[in-house]
Amino acid sequence: MMSISRQRGAISLTFTFILPAIMSLLAMTVFFSMYSQVVIRTGQAAEAAGLACTYQQSDKPTVIDGILNYYRPSFVLPVFDNSVRSMGSNGCQISVQYRFKPAMDKLLPVEVDSSSLVASNSGSSSKLVENVILKPTDFSLVLDISGSMGSDLPELKRIITDVISDIDPSNNQVRFSIVPFQTGVGVTAAPWLPSSKASPKCVDGLAYRSGNFDADKTVQSLNSSPKSLDFNEVTPGPWLDRCSHSAFILPLTNDLNNVINYVNRLSTSGTTASYQGFIWGVRTLTEKWQQEWKITPVTSSGLTQRLILFTDGDDNGGGHFDDLMNAGLCDEIQQNLNIEVSFIGFGVSARRIQQFQQCANRPDAVFDANNSAELAVYFKNALKVESNPRLVLGQ
Repeated sequence: MMSISRQRGAISLTFTFILPAIMSLLAMTVFFSMYSQVVIRTGQAAEAAGLACTYQQSDKPTVIDGILNYYRPSFVLPVFDNSVRSMGSNGCQISVQYRFKPAMDKLLPVEVDSSSLVASNSGSSSKLVENVILKPTDFSLVLDISGSMGSDLPELKRIITDVISDIDPSNNQVRFSIVPFQTGVGVTAAPWLPSSKASPKCVDGLAYRSGNFDADKTVQSLNSSPKSLDFNEVTPGPWLDRCSHSAFILPLTNDLNNVINYVNRLSTSGTTASYQGFIWGVRTLTEKWQQEWKITPVTSSGLTQRLILFTDGDDNGGGHFDDLMNAGLCDEIQQNLNIEVSFIGFGVSARRIQQFQQCANRPDAVFDANNSAELAVYFKNALKVESNPRLVLGQ
């Protein structure tokens, strides 16, 4: 009996010694369980709040706080330390902090003051990409950079780059070419014009017969091989009014950052000859000319090609645009080459709008903008394609 009593005493004594360790281990287990749950919920709350902020394009605190409260574990204090910053089209940035008082804090191996709180921080950023292209689409932006655009070109650049920035940059379904025009159009290092490798060249898109402009011949040769054409090339210069000496054709590319940078470098000079830009815009889109530019054409049956011409005035000198329309240029482009055509006039005359409507033969393809707000809307409509919005985390 004495032996059993001694064993019981030894067990009791051992239990007394290890009880604090057991309780401390239990406290640590509870603490890490609470902390793990808070870390997970903080990340979930940050992502959900970021998506909500981006989707509604607003950082209203009632919505964000409601989301944070939904993900808040019951033991977390209801007072949040968070920041929400909406950056408009550039998305939202979220910073979230949950705080809690550890349970059984007196039993933790590290002394924790009764007023101490444990915090978990998480951040998230997201962006709403508005145009995720579903079908391959080629755009040719034919842009007026004549001298009259001097005060309006910065706004035009902003509008165009904003629209392109809304397209998913990882999407390779959309390509752009840029054709800046003034008195004429220029090229540099064009594979089909060896002389342009040494120095840029102004290239004439019109065809002539016996030294005189021939509208019929111009239309017939629209998609002809460059080897059969005479471009009357001239080296541009700051004092020669033939084409810009700094802005040249950008062939089709799916590098949207390159397109944006290219647009931002445009500058104005010269007079207006929209028919030159119109012709060369077509010559960046047709399959034959893509091959001349050393670009691989898209062979998909769902391919859409669209030429968008922007100008702020009438052409200077002669009625070449009317002559080309009468020779069937617009029908050749839209019916035979299957290129959709849109026109955006910025403060142009009623006659110019009528001219564009006659060419496009569709009232919804001609836009008459009188201010920058209308211009932004019209460019967005002209560049509209079959697409879906997509929320992107971590952008």
